[in-house]
Amino acid sequence: MQFSNIMSPRWAYLLISFLSVLHKDLAKLRCDGDSLIKKNGKLSKEDIDDLISIDNQSQIKMCLVVLGKNPLETGIAELLWRDLVKVYKPADDIPEDELQLLGWISAGIPAPDFMNLSLTDIDTIASFGKWRNYSREQLMSLKQAIEDQWSYKGPSDLSNYDLAALGQVLCAFNKSYIAAIKPMAYKAAAADISNLVNCPQEIVKEFALLATSRDAFGDPSGWTAIQIALIGCVIDGLDSVRDIQPDAFEGLSASNMQCLSNNVLQAMSIEQISHLSLSAVNALTYAQRSSLDREQIKAIQETANTLGAVLNDGRSTSRTTWSTMTLVTYLQLPTLIISSYCRL
Repeated sequence: MQFSNIMSPRWAYLLISFLSVLHKDLAKLRCDGDSLIKKNGKLSKEDIDDLISIDNQSQIKMCLVVLGKNPLETGIAELLWRDLVKVYKPADDIPEDELQLLGWISAGIPAPDFMNLSLTDIDTIASFGKWRNYSREQLMSLKQAIEDQWSYKGPSDLSNYDLAALGQVLCAFNKSYIAAIKPMAYKAAAADISNLVNCPQEIVKEFALLATSRDAFGDPSGWTAIQIALIGCVIDGLDSVRDIQPDAFEGLSASNMQCLSNNVLQAMSIEQISHLSLSAVNALTYAQRSSLDREQIKAIQETANTLGAVLNDGRSTSRTTWSTMTLVTYLQLPTLIISSYCRL
C-alpha cells in the first residue's frame, strides 16, 4: 500500500486538534511540578506563558498559589495580573477566592484596579494586608477601596480581627484614624501588626500611644519580654525606649529588628542591647550596626560570642552555633507567648 505524500484536510484538522489539546494538557501540568517552585519567584516570561489563561482555567487556582508564593519581579507580577484580568474581563469579576490566592502577584496590580476589586470578604483584605512591597500609590488606592466597601465601619468599630486583616494597609491611614482605634482591639491584634514595614513614623507613634494605654499594655517601664514580643516594632514610636527594662528586650525577634529604625537602636542602653537574643543580634543589618557606637557594637559582639554565634557583617552569611539552652528557649518561645498572652 502506498501512502500519499499530501495530508488530507481531514487528517490535518485532526492533527491540529490533537496538538491543541496536547498544548492545553501540558499547560495544566506545568503548575503541578516542582520546576516553578524551585525557581523561588525568579520567573521569566517564558515560564509563565499561558499558565493564567482561559485554556488553563481549571488550573488557575493552583497556578496562583505556586506563582505568588515568592517575591516576583514587578514586570512578571504585572504580566500575571494582566493575564488574570483577561480571563475574567473585567477585574471586578475576579472571584474573591482567587484574589485571596494572589500572594506576590498582587504587587503587579495597577493602583486604579484596586478600586474595581470585590473586597467584601475579610479574608480577601487579609491577603492584601500582608507585606507585598506595594508602592505608596497602590497602598493608598487599596486603602480607599476598603474604606468605600466597608464604609459602615469607622476606626472605633474595628475589631482585633479587622486590624490583623488590614495589616500593612494601616500604614496608609492618617494618624487621627489610628488614634481612634480602641486600645483593647489594638492589644488583641498587637502580634499581628508588630512588624509593619516602612510605616510612616507618625502612624507608628499613634500605635505606640495605643500600646501605652491603660487598656493595652500600660507604662513601658513595666513591660516584660512577652509583651515586647507582642508589641514588636511599635516601640519605634515611643518617646524613649530607655524606659523599658533591659531584660524585656529579650522578647525582640529577628523580624522585629529588621523594622526598627537606627534612631531607636542608637537610643538603646548598653544593658538593653546586651539582652538582645542571638537571632535578634544576627538579624541586624550592616546599616543598622554601622549606626551604633563602639560600646554598643562591643555589647552585641559579646552577646554573639557568649551564645556561640559568628556575627556576620551584613553582606555575607555565616553559620551559627546554637547552645542547648538557646535552642530550647527558641523552640518554646511561641508557646510561651501564646500561654502568657492569655493571662495579660
